[in-house]
This record gives sequence, C-alpha cells and structure tokens, in this order.
Amino acid sequence: MAEQWPPITGHIVGLPAGPHRTLRLMTDVDLLLAATIAAVRMNRSPILFGPPASLAECVQCQKAYARARKIIEDAGGIAKWMEWVAR
Repeated sequence: MAEQWPPITGHIVGLPAGPHRTLRLMTDVDLLLAATIAAVRMNRSPILFGPPASLAECVQCQKAYARARKIIEDAGGIAKWMEWVAR
C-alpha cells in the first residue's frame, strides 16, 4: 500500500493560503521552475515574474522567487532556459 502523506496546510510558494509550507519532495524553487515551464508551454505569464502580493510578503517566498529568477537569468533568459530544460 502506498504511503499516505499528511495534508499540506498553509500556502505553498505558488499558491497563497496562509503560513508557508514546502512540499516534501520538491523545493520551492523546483515548484516555481515547474510552474514557469507549464506557464510558458500554455502561453501564459509565469507567476515567477509577477507573484501575488500575499506571496511577495513572505520572506521565504521572496528568497525562492529570487533564486528561481537567478537560475533563469544565469541560463541567458527564459527562452534559453526553456531550451535547456527541453533537452
């Protein structure tokens, strides 16, 4: 039988809802980068470049957003980063 994980309460870096929580198997940066991939593929604006105000007030979120943006910037921008991800 599969292990049952306890429900996650509070907000996750991409989903506002209260005190901050991180998923066990992914970091906040991983979640932001995954959300960015999904947004670009769906031709939508990534949350990474315009977080909701409630998330922007969270210090842990600010650090995660900054780190994720730096990863994309260091790759040469979102188009080059997406090329690298698609490899």
